[in-house]
Amino acid sequence: MKKMVISFSGIVLLGIFSLTEVSAQDFYSQKVRERLDILSSNYAEGDFNSKVIFLADQLVRNLDNRFKHEPVVVTTFVNLDNMKETSGFGRLIAEDLIHELQVRGWKVFDIRLAKDIVVKPQGEFSITRDIRNIRNYYKVSSVITGTYAITTNAVIVNARVIDVKTGVVVSSGQVVFPIEEVSSLLADRTSSGATIRIKGEY
Repeated sequence: MKKMVISFSGIVLLGIFSLTEVSAQDFYSQKVRERLDILSSNYAEGDFNSKVIFLADQLVRNLDNRFKHEPVVVTTFVNLDNMKETSGFGRLIAEDLIHELQVRGWKVFDIRLAKDIVVKPQGEFSITRDIRNIRNYYKVSSVITGTYAITTNAVIVNARVIDVKTGVVVSSGQVVFPIEEVSSLLADRTSSGATIRIKGEY
C-alpha cells in the first residue's frame, strides 16, 4: 500500500511539473504573439522615435532568456543592398536604439570608446568587425546589428541580436518607415572609407 501511495505521488508530481512546463511554454508563445503598437506623434521626429521604441520592444520581447542582462554591443545599421554603406539614417537608428535598450535595463557598450578597435569615420560596421576583439574587450555575449532596405515608398529595417560565439540569431525585430519621413537622412550616404584605429584607455 505504501509503495502504491509513493508511486501515485510520483505520478502526480510528474504531472504537475509537465503542466508547469507546458504552461510556461504557452505563456511565452502567447507573449510573443501579443500585439505591439507604435505610438503616434504630431511631429516627424516623434514618429521616428516611436518606431525605434517599437523596434526595441520587439528585441526585448523576443530575446532568448539566456541573454537577458548580458552585455551587448550595438553597431551601425547598413544598407541591405550594399553592406559597406550606411547613412545618417543607419547611424541614427543605432544611436536611438542604444538609448532605448539602456533605459530597459540592458548593459550596452559603446564600442567607439574602446581601445584597439577599428572604427570607421562614417560609423562602425559589424560585418567588417573582428568579433573576437569585441568579445575579448567587453566580455559581451551578443551583438545587435541591422540592415535597412529602401523601396519606392518605404524603408524596411531589420534588427538582430546575434550570439557572438555561435552566430545564432537570438532575437529579432522589424519596423517600416515611410520614405518621406527619412529621405533626408538616407541622402547622407557614406561608404566604408578609410579606417581609424582608436588606442588608449576606455
